[in-house]
Amino acid sequence: LENCNPEERKDFDGDTLNAILDYCRQNYRSPLRQKEVAAALHISESYVSHVFSAKMDMNFCKYLNVLRVNEARRLLTEEKRSITEIAYECGFSSLRSFNRAFVDQIGSTPREYRKSFSVN
Repeated sequence: LENCNPEERKDFDGDTLNAILDYCRQNYRSPLRQKEVAAALHISESYVSHVFSAKMDMNFCKYLNVLRVNEARRLLTEEKRSITEIAYECGFSSLRSFNRAFVDQIGSTPREYRKSFSVN
């Protein structure tokens, strides 16, 4: 071991963060888990968690919900499909989790949000 010169590991790899974010943006509509992202990118699940907590100021689930709610907002204002259909299309596993994430981020329910954009 005395003859080994191990490379100094960086605390953070910006390319890894970008790869994680890109993968999430491409796959957020599916039931995506941190474990699957880690496997797809050949990194550890704990490293995915570390990158989010260190650089994103939010955890993995919160980031996914941000992506999903942003897409839901667009669909709620542009399409007439049911709120339930939109929730599932955006990757939420239940209407309850969709409503909870939506209210947490936007401050209103999806129904109230949609109603505020309709022209009467």
